[in-house]
Amino acid sequence: MTAIPMPAPGAAHPLRPVATRPATGFLGRWSVRLLVATAVTASAVLVAGTTAASAAFSDSAALPAMTVGTGAVAPATNVRVDVSCVTTTTVVQLTYTVYGWGAQLTGYSAWSSTASAKSNVESDVTVREDGPRGNQYTTTRTTKDTELYASLKWTRSVSPRVTGYRMTAHTVAGDFDMGGTGPNATEMTARYDADVVDLGATLTIDTVTDYGWIGTSKASNTVKC
Repeated sequence: MTAIPMPAPGAAHPLRPVATRPATGFLGRWSVRLLVATAVTASAVLVAGTTAASAAFSDSAALPAMTVGTGAVAPATNVRVDVSCVTTTTVVQLTYTVYGWGAQLTGYSAWSSTASAKSNVESDVTVREDGPRGNQYTTTRTTKDTELYASLKWTRSVSPRVTGYRMTAHTVAGDFDMGGTGPNATEMTARYDADVVDLGATLTIDTVTDYGWIGTSKASNTVKC
């Protein structure tokens, strides 16, 4: 969060008594009384002025509490990731016929199936078998690949002038920018290879405003199948 600097309120200056020049010559009784009366009046003005100045300073001293430099952006809340994993199994069979000059591909078949998964399943296995004829052999390649479908959901920030939301994934391999959305969004979905579950990823959302401040949410649940 970047604070916007504001000028500190100016301190009020107490009134300063006006310096008087010492009188020369004989003042006389009435002149002395006039001087005393003037001094009393000046003292009253000085005290009154100091009180007013002190009150003004006290009022201005409370202003920093109202400056924008101490504000914050309300982050997105209820950040969570709904996840489903699907494993696709693909089987490819190739049949070769062996001749005197070499082997020739004479048969091909392939099929695939999908199933929900509770873990990341990744494998690639090829098996060779002789047949079905004496001069033939068949290779069967079975691959399994798991994909993760993630839906990041949140409740929007209540702060004013929000321009969008930016997502960050936090993993054992470091932090990664996951892109962003507009200010009215409450969900972002994506598909990944399920290898990401091995990274122990959690996600946070930055609420971005047009005045430069950012509010970061609490981390989501850990992404896993």
